[in-house]
Amino acid sequence: MKTSLRALELELALPVLLLAVMGTLTVYSAGVGTPQAHLWIKQSLWNVLGIAAAGYLAGMDHRRLFRNSLPIYVVGVLSLGVVLVAGKTVAGSKSWLALGGVTLQPSEFVKWMTLLFVAHRLGSKAPDQIPGWELAGVAGLICFPMLLVLRQPDLGVALTFTPLFLFVPLVKGIKWRWVLLGLLGCVALSGLAWQYKLHPYQKERILTFLDPSRDLKGKGYQVHQSRIAIGSGGLLGQGFMSGSQTQLNFLPVKTTDFVFSVWAEERGYLGVLMVLGLFGVFIKRILDIAKEAKSAAGAYFCAGAAGIFGLHILINVGMVSGAVPTTGIPLPFFTYGGSSTLAFFLALGVILNIRYLSKVR
Repeated sequence: MKTSLRALELELALPVLLLAVMGTLTVYSAGVGTPQAHLWIKQSLWNVLGIAAAGYLAGMDHRRLFRNSLPIYVVGVLSLGVVLVAGKTVAGSKSWLALGGVTLQPSEFVKWMTLLFVAHRLGSKAPDQIPGWELAGVAGLICFPMLLVLRQPDLGVALTFTPLFLFVPLVKGIKWRWVLLGLLGCVALSGLAWQYKLHPYQKERILTFLDPSRDLKGKGYQVHQSRIAIGSGGLLGQGFMSGSQTQLNFLPVKTTDFVFSVWAEERGYLGVLMVLGLFGVFIKRILDIAKEAKSAAGAYFCAGAAGIFGLHILINVGMVSGAVPTTGIPLPFFTYGGSSTLAFFLALGVILNIRYLSKVR
């Protein structure tokens, strides 16, 4: 307990706590008068559980986790296999496991388990001692759970694995020919994915993103209403529980994927800047901890965590504003969701411990 308290750092923890409180209040506002009116209570409980879990990990030597990262990774991959066989289907995606009355989404945890294992593998040797075949193996370790998530299918969560691929060029140094080959490979894979892998609803989301007016009453409806909600917030917002798009139920999935639209409508442009500023402080501090880390594995974990958090923020905010296609990626510590909230706090606990050990050793 004493170690957990000493590991606490306000510059890292305070933005998270503020975001969690603001997110829960926004979920409450979005759910009033709807069947989701109770979700803010569940989110509060997940936040409390997450804070407790983060505190526990902050007080535990993270090197123990790294030493056991292989079995942790294997358990994560096996859980994805169980989901494909016996999972619960929600919104067209077989991504959930029902355990004793609690529904969990294993993929939200597996990306962090994969990061833990990859950081340990790469951090165990000096960069110039890691052969190319081992880097290719690391890429395969990332691809395997990512492909299992795509089989569910859950494109949004699968995308959150992609920051881990940046480790490969960062370890060996970035050469322009590899960047060019990587871009060409992405273009080729995108074409193949469009032809053979993407489901019709995913293609429609992309087409609607390119031309929102093609289906304003269907696939383009939620983005269109989200833009109206954000725009109607103005400079200072319409006030707590006073957003017209939210309270009149024009805005769909307003407690989950589009909860940031509710915040923007109620708190306005300044409120949006406040949330983005808190996220900016949070990400910057994680990158600072990566530089301060005493071990390469700790530095890799923090760098990967910053990438995962950053991608979540970029895609979710871009999605609600219509800048990127709609996909189910939660806004960290803000969006309603038990699995994602708990997973984010667990990652925070590891980062806090990495920071703490870098100061005391």
